[in-house]
Amino acid sequence: MSKITVVGVDCSFSGMLLEVPFVEIYNKYSPGDKIIFKDEEDKEEFGVVRYLDREISDPEKVLKNSKILRRLTPNDEQKIENHFEQAKGALDECIKLIAKYELSMQAFRASYSFDGSKVHFMFVSDDRVDFRELVKDLAKILKKQIYLRQVGPRDKAKFVGGYGKCGRKLCCNSFLNRLESINMEMVRDQALEGKGSPKLSGACGKLLCCLKYEVETYRELKKGLPSIGSIVRLKKSFFTSGPSADVIGLDILNRKLKVRTEEGEIAVIDFSEVDKVLKENSFSDNFSGERAN
Repeated sequence: MSKITVVGVDCSFSGMLLEVPFVEIYNKYSPGDKIIFKDEEDKEEFGVVRYLDREISDPEKVLKNSKILRRLTPNDEQKIENHFEQAKGALDECIKLIAKYELSMQAFRASYSFDGSKVHFMFVSDDRVDFRELVKDLAKILKKQIYLRQVGPRDKAKFVGGYGKCGRKLCCNSFLNRLESINMEMVRDQALEGKGSPKLSGACGKLLCCLKYEVETYRELKKGLPSIGSIVRLKKSFFTSGPSADVIGLDILNRKLKVRTEEGEIAVIDFSEVDKVLKENSFSDNFSGERAN
């Protein structure tokens, strides 16, 4: 039995990454191609190819009846451009109505369906929002079917874009097809606790996506090293107070430890200087450590 693969398509209307069953004829397309495809309702929609012939990640999310129809034609492009202009006005109307009803939400994106019959709004909010009156007013003003979707701050950053601490375009807005979970365990595995929350957070206010890129390498290199907060005994004493010290920082790549005695004496040593780990530390989710220089 041959494996079933898919094409990833960013749907302009919904803002979601959809997966369409792959067939050989789709080999004529490339990632980045702007295309028209048929959605599950058998209506034409505009999207961008993100990947081809990839294994299914979640069978439940595959649009089994969807298919790619063509690359954009000049007429398609003109139609989409007109919708982009209309979407700006629709977003302005939505923002005005949000202020009118004093709703705790921030709308940041509006998009029209390819046939122009529907308008999709995205917003962020820390609370559950009753937007029924908002939808009624928008439908009256725009005379379209209205869809509202609440998303998180990471999704907003993906659509709005910007530049990260590294000076490059945000990963989520440039090449990441999916936003994967980033957690404190990844921070600890790379001994970055001492950087503090502001330096580890991206434009969205959440943990940086790039914390995932090298974490498996760090986990491999970290094997055998004591964790921050552990107590170690050194082969020779670097301190006047004795051979025992707390580990307060790690340089995983160079296999060095930053250690401190109860009297406050500090030194950076090679792991080879450790005689024995007297007490291993179990981490809690906070930024209490310090990375060795």
